[in-house]
Amino acid sequence: MEHYSKQTKWSQFISLIIIFFFFGFVAASNDILIPVFKKWFVLSQVQSQLVANVFYAAYFVGSLIFFIISLKSDILQKFGYKKTLAVGLIVSAIGALLFIPAASAVSFGFFLTALFIVGLGFSIQQIVANPLAIKMGSPQTGAHRLTLAGGINSLGTTLGPILIGVALFGIGNKQEKPTADLSEIQIVKNDYNELKSELQKNILDLRNDVADSKEEVDNAILTVDTYISAVNLQLSRFENSTLTDEDAHKFSSDLGKIKQDISKFAYPVNFVKTRLEMVKIPFTILGIAFILVAVFMLFSKIEDPAKTEDIKIDSGSERFNPFKHPQLILGMIAIFIYVGVEVSIASNLPALLHTKEFGGILEHNIAPFISLYWGSLMIGRWNGGINVFNMSKTTNIIMKFAVPFIAFGIIIIANNLSGKDVSSFYIYPIWILIFILMSFIGGKNSGKTLMIFGVAGVLMMLAGLIYPDKEIAKYFFISGGLFCSIMWPAIFDLAIAGLGKNTGKGSSFLIMMILGGGLIPLLQGWICDFDQTNPDGILGISFTHFSYIIPVFCFLYLAYYGFITPKILKKRDVNPDDIKITL
Repeated sequence: MEHYSKQTKWSQFISLIIIFFFFGFVAASNDILIPVFKKWFVLSQVQSQLVANVFYAAYFVGSLIFFIISLKSDILQKFGYKKTLAVGLIVSAIGALLFIPAASAVSFGFFLTALFIVGLGFSIQQIVANPLAIKMGSPQTGAHRLTLAGGINSLGTTLGPILIGVALFGIGNKQEKPTADLSEIQIVKNDYNELKSELQKNILDLRNDVADSKEEVDNAILTVDTYISAVNLQLSRFENSTLTDEDAHKFSSDLGKIKQDISKFAYPVNFVKTRLEMVKIPFTILGIAFILVAVFMLFSKIEDPAKTEDIKIDSGSERFNPFKHPQLILGMIAIFIYVGVEVSIASNLPALLHTKEFGGILEHNIAPFISLYWGSLMIGRWNGGINVFNMSKTTNIIMKFAVPFIAFGIIIIANNLSGKDVSSFYIYPIWILIFILMSFIGGKNSGKTLMIFGVAGVLMMLAGLIYPDKEIAKYFFISGGLFCSIMWPAIFDLAIAGLGKNTGKGSSFLIMMILGGGLIPLLQGWICDFDQTNPDGILGISFTHFSYIIPVFCFLYLAYYGFITPKILKKRDVNPDDIKITL
């Protein structure tokens, strides 16, 4: 390890953080695929959440396989970090390139298989990349490198939805007025006109469809014409100049029913195939990028850490029992819930924004909101990363305020370049300021910070559920990204505290719990689907809106874990004040 005990090998580390960018880019891009697959495969909300389910389930399966094999032989020591990383990249490349035949086959199951393989490759990369980043220099600065890598990961989660959104839907139209600048009647009228334009375009495309049988195409045209007639009938009601907000609510409710009927209609197979062609290009580019990076890794100057870890392993570590360490068991639950709530808020956001309550926003206008959510994690992580640098107290305070707004500026600029009008986002700094103030209260103490941010998450989700102005309410939900941002390192540090020589095995158990990102979104999606059979909703709101009660309970547990774990550690003679946020 002597070679790695000096300064950071920046030329090697910069090569490595490309991998972290991919982690974030693809994971956040899944949220753009969800509404696309839901629409063209005629899926329920819970079925659409299988996109997240298989992706994060792959992390669990990959980590479990790796763990079982490692009990017999240390893969990283035997095969090498660099080669193992390259293998993970190739596996992900295969998954990305399988999007091509999946689109041609018009098979949702095929798409899920492709995503599972991408995630399987990522699980290998995650297992290798995190310890390798720590070993690329002095152990004292290993946490600094992981923090920087996390910031790059968050940059990927911010840009991914924007770039994939452009690839799937094209450059946006800045001339579209934000809904906040329009009357409620005008908003609803625009929603009807937007739906009408989409249906008219579908009819034009159907008339040019020679791949499907004439009977199927003719029936589809007749059905879509029926929907257009229903929309035109509703639009004729807007000619009355004395319409009120109450009328707007009624018209919006009628629009929701029309959209619900449309969502159940299955277009001819080859017609859908042409719509799915759009996913080929971005994932082909991703697949090629994975291969190029794998080749680059193999020929890079990245060096494998010296093989000295094996002498540190004794027979006692083989008998490691996680149930003897309550901080780890509770931490495994916390990681499961944390990853689950982080993914669930975003993956169900398109469905929420598509409801009549939240303006009926269509698929091509979802990307900016997804990027703002994942960008919120970037804001939080960049802010948290300031703690690892040695600077004066005054400079630290200045940077704590400046860096989050620089990150927010990147989100605004990136969306503007994609052609989207995000002027409605200018209210979001209110939530950023709340986050900054809470970060001062939490400081570097893992337990205290996790508890405070968990409570903040609960309050934000509750506010989103009850706040009457939905233009504001959606930002309470999106701000969940801010308060999730530093939870991973806080949970991780608390969970492995006091494990000693078994820290590595404890860490592998925690990585397996990424599975929560595949299961909790399913639970929330299941609640959303009650809207199909109960259009009147619950407690005066839709079931999709009400589904955000799930994040409330998730944040509540995370706050509890931050509160109880320091007490558990004290009983085990571990000083919780020594546990700082290090990642």
